[in-house]
Amino acid sequence: MASVKTMHDARTMRSIATRRTPMTEGAVFLQLHRLCSEKLRLEREATLWLRKKERIEQRLGEIEQQMATLRRLGQSAAATSGAGSPKKAWQHVTLEY
Repeated sequence: MASVKTMHDARTMRSIATRRTPMTEGAVFLQLHRLCSEKLRLEREATLWLRKKERIEQRLGEIEQQMATLRRLGQSAAATSGAGSPKKAWQHVTLEY
């Protein structure tokens, strides 16, 4: 299944390599510098995304634990209350304002 393309996948004028004339030595070094900077930026971004993913997975684990605890409490409360206990009727309260 192919992933959905977003605006992050769009190429910019800087990322499209089109040149009519051969590159000079200075242009080669400039392009190397740009690529190195882009690589560093992407590595930092990947590190940030990995940290975010770890935080999300940790929080999901905490939520699962809390849900399991609440389910156990709900089941034990339902078992101790029993089915034979009478249910309380709703009380009507009139509020004037």
